[in-house]
Amino acid sequence: MDTEEARRQVRAIVNELLDYSFSQTFDILPAEQKLKAIYQQCPNGIDALIGLMLVNIMLGNAANARALGEKIWSIGGNLSSFFELIYCDNLLNIGESDKAGILLQDRLNHIRDNLRHFYMIMVKYALLSGNLMLLKRIGDYPEVYEQERPLFEFAADHALDMSVKDYRAVIKIILDNLKDSLCAWEYALHDGEGIELLLYTSLDVPQNTAMQEQLLERIKGYFLSMQQPPLPDMFFRLMNIKLHPAWAGNGDGSA
Repeated sequence: MDTEEARRQVRAIVNELLDYSFSQTFDILPAEQKLKAIYQQCPNGIDALIGLMLVNIMLGNAANARALGEKIWSIGGNLSSFFELIYCDNLLNIGESDKAGILLQDRLNHIRDNLRHFYMIMVKYALLSGNLMLLKRIGDYPEVYEQERPLFEFAADHALDMSVKDYRAVIKIILDNLKDSLCAWEYALHDGEGIELLLYTSLDVPQNTAMQEQLLERIKGYFLSMQQPPLPDMFFRLMNIKLHPAWAGNGDGSA
């Protein structure tokens, strides 16, 4: 199988995966076998590895997803826009904002040109990296500002004052403690209240409850040490990865 045919087949499988909720293991596992078979036939292409990284995220295999992310990074090479989008999202979902930022650099320098397909990825990068000024810049475009006004109001409230360092500190506490179990994350907006990070882990319900309490205590300790109140408009919630809905809508397969 040549590289182009492998890419076409992998893209079709990944588009199917984007339609599955993460609880649909009976659909995800056959897709994994197909991707493995394609990779065996075309080991020079990294597209199948990107698809397998996505599969492992969906199945809650955080360590495998991280190892595949490193392997893809070490191989390198040119990616189509579609696989760049998927790989960047994979990296962000396991907390690898530095690598995602390198891949996205040119797109971040040309925000308007990339709003159609890379909007969600740029927003997730800005949130995870703590670059709220970037988030504010994204919100300078009226067509997206009106869609997610609470998000950009949050950025405007914190990007230009000292509270941005508190936001970054909270993100660091979360990532440092979830580095072995974080599989994916999204954000939810609450008009007038702020943003909520939805953190999907490989942990079960009791473990997530215990971890959430741990994180709250450590964040509370940070703000006590700074002698100031917590951010009133930032919240987070831990859930098992199987509760993650389908990604369809985040990636429409047209990039």
